Formats: sequence, structure tokens, C-alpha cells
Amino acid sequence: MTTDTSVKLTYVVTWREISEGLKMQMRHSPVGRWCYRVLWGLCAILALLSLANLLTRGLDAAGLEVWRFLLIACLLVIAVRWLTALALLAYARHLGEHRVTVDADGISTVSERHTHQTNWGFYGRSAESRRVFVLLTPDVWGTGLMVLPKRGLSDPQDSERLRSLITEHLATGSPRRSARGSRSRSRSRDESRDDPASNPYTERQES
Repeated sequence: MTTDTSVKLTYVVTWREISEGLKMQMRHSPVGRWCYRVLWGLCAILALLSLANLLTRGLDAAGLEVWRFLLIACLLVIAVRWLTALALLAYARHLGEHRVTVDADGISTVSERHTHQTNWGFYGRSAESRRVFVLLTPDVWGTGLMVLPKRGLSDPQDSERLRSLITEHLATGSPRRSARGSRSRSRSRDESRDDPASNPYTERQES
């Protein structure tokens, strides 16, 4: 059953909301999850090795360079997302206040300097946190990112309505499933062309 009721959001995006959206992008895209686990896994391994050396050989055996590398790796995991969020915040603030309408046709965004309409087929997955809804494109990086702050909703009940819209339309408009349907239709057309009974050119040749 298609939901026809639209949900409206009005907000000026904040750094915290963008940062949270980027964190969810990393955790919910295939490449992002892989990078996230590798970076934190590396930090954990270095910490365990340093601790083992510290316990068995004393303070000097841990090595200043190892501790420095561990600290830099941990800071990079945090700093990359924070710096990216700052850059996106400058762009979002340039656009001004956002007025977003989410309905059965997709997501319409109107700001002081920009108007944009996005169909549901553009996105392939979604995520939700305490502060935001996040829409991601279906590629392995989840490159296309849209953050919808919950505080932009005029009514607390709109949160459930927005969740239902996102779940319904991303489930029914999956590009991967549509691609399978296109391939099936293509095979049907190929089989139809190969079938003499349905090929008008073959019938003319036989007559």
C-alpha cells in the first residue's frame, strides 16, 4: 500500500548532524565498514603489542615511535570525519535554511539559493540515529548522502511517518531489483524474437 501523506522538514543544518551522517555513511556502506574496521583493528593491534612490550620488558621497550604512530592513527580516524563535516557545513550554510518535502514521488529540497528534486530510485539504503535520518546511494561507497535532521520535523509523530515513507519506497524502488527486472524483460524480448511463431519477418519468409 503506497503512502500518499507527505512529511515536511525545516532546518538549518548543524555540524553535529553532518558529522553524525558521515559516521553512519561509513558504518552502512560496504567500503566504509571495511575501512572503519581496518583502521580501528590496526589501532587495537598496535595498542596490544605496545601493552605486551610494556608488561614484559618495561616502559622503554614500548618505543616512542610506536606510541606516536598509534596516536596519529586514532586521531586520523576522528579528524577526517570532522574536517569533512566542516567543509560540508560551509556549503550547507551557504544554501541557507532548508525546506524539505518527502512524499511518494521522492525528496524535494528548497533553500535560499537552491532547489532540487530527487526520486526514490536515486537512493539504495537508509540509516537512522537519535538525531538524523540518512539516505545513501547504493554504490559501495554510499557516495550520495542526504541527512534529514529529526529536529526539522514540526510534529514528533512525523518521525514515524517519515520512517515509513523511507522504508516503503526504498524497499519498492531498489535499483538492484529493478535491474534484475530489466534483465528479465530483456531476456523475454530476446526469446520472443527467436520464436518463429511471434516473429513477423519469419512468417513472411515462410509465406
